[in-house]
Amino acid sequence: MIVVLLSLVVVLTLLEPLSSAPALPAWWAGPAVAAYLVLAAGIAAGHTAWTVRTAADGALLSRRALKRRHLAGLGGQVYLVGGLAGVLLAGYRTAIMTCPTVTAVPLLPVLLAWAPFVAALLITWVLEYPLYRAVRLRSTALAGAGAPALRVWTLREFVAYNLRHHVLFVAVPVGLIIFIGDALHLWLGPLLPEAVADVVVLAGSLVGTGAVFVIAPAMIVRIWRTSPLPPDRLREELEGLCRRLRLRYRDILIWHSGGAIANAAMMGLIGPIRYVLISDALLDNLDRRCVRAIFAHEAGHIRHHHIFYSVLFGLAAAGLCGAVAQQAAVWMGGGDEAATGLMVVLLAAAWAGGFGWISRRFERQSDVMGVCLAGEDASPQAPPQDASGPGDLAVSPEGVAVFCHALHRVAQLNGISPVQRNWRHGSVASRIAYLMSPRAPDGPGQAIDRQVRLIKVALWLALGVAAAANVVQYFWLSPSGGPA
Repeated sequence: MIVVLLSLVVVLTLLEPLSSAPALPAWWAGPAVAAYLVLAAGIAAGHTAWTVRTAADGALLSRRALKRRHLAGLGGQVYLVGGLAGVLLAGYRTAIMTCPTVTAVPLLPVLLAWAPFVAALLITWVLEYPLYRAVRLRSTALAGAGAPALRVWTLREFVAYNLRHHVLFVAVPVGLIIFIGDALHLWLGPLLPEAVADVVVLAGSLVGTGAVFVIAPAMIVRIWRTSPLPPDRLREELEGLCRRLRLRYRDILIWHSGGAIANAAMMGLIGPIRYVLISDALLDNLDRRCVRAIFAHEAGHIRHHHIFYSVLFGLAAAGLCGAVAQQAAVWMGGGDEAATGLMVVLLAAAWAGGFGWISRRFERQSDVMGVCLAGEDASPQAPPQDASGPGDLAVSPEGVAVFCHALHRVAQLNGISPVQRNWRHGSVASRIAYLMSPRAPDGPGQAIDRQVRLIKVALWLALGVAAAANVVQYFWLSPSGGPA
């Protein structure tokens, strides 16, 4: 999803007119797009062939093979985003932005500019399907004779799942935000004086962005295949946990993945549009107590406001990287394209390093919440209590055992090696080791709570510095000596 989002950032950045960028002729667009897609297919085919050979040698899930797979996958993702930038600069942007019919329609230029990336993704998924199949079959073989066989998607299911969960998950809300801004600029802007139009378009875009962000969960549960969890004992216990945590939600849903995904999610900033999702494979293969433990982990993200602070990171990173890139370009004597390129590089580094590190701490804090609630009574009759953090609940050996078992089973059902690193979550083995170590004791002063509190304070400070830097740059450090 991050790669999809970065591709949209590249599109939105490079569609803007750059003062000193060379305007390559539009006829270059066709060969550039063709070369981009052919090379994407070659990278995917080579990655798949190597992985399938590794599976035949029996070393598919070894630490060394996992590291190579990770690096190869990362390289392919970097190419997809970087290659898209090259395509846009090699005439494709010119072909789009010099067509009045295209530029007169809100969102259409962005969709056309983004189309090569989506096509490359579809080609990559089709060619990497044997890799996915090899991983699932090998994971089933390693699980042992007594373990259930992992569900293997057909090619159509594999592509459809990735399209819904990786592309549409990002494209629908972001596309709606872009459409609102474009529509205001194209249809309302010409009706007002220029100074007034700029303010109205900016204000309307901000309001529209906020509205889309709030209602996005209602769109996502329709993009993904979901249905209400039937009224049974498990639902009663989950509703009891929500009451104990004073956690408001709209519905608890089954996330239909064809039995291939064992996971849970909770999305939504406000109760009336907040949904709890539990996948079909999780319900079919884990007992109620393990499902409650995974649910409690997701509830921890809401109780600790991790979604809000993730958005805060994004705003602070964009503000800081933009200010640094703009000033660096001025000092180096570069133009708009230099500032834009540097900003993209800085943002990529900030997300790859900073957000990944912060996200793993958020996951660890939610793991502790899951441990606390896994050892508590979750019956519907349990009284509500203000469990604002793990320190308000008790960590018990029983809770640790239940949650760690649930975490291990989720990894097993998803065909993930316990030692496989994950950018946002960390490896399953490291998470279990933390929960079973003395570093996660009971009580309000545990290390992870203090660490996350410091992270939240740092994010607020970073946002303040970013705002101040942009104000100073706009009024005092611009090349003209004042506002543009």
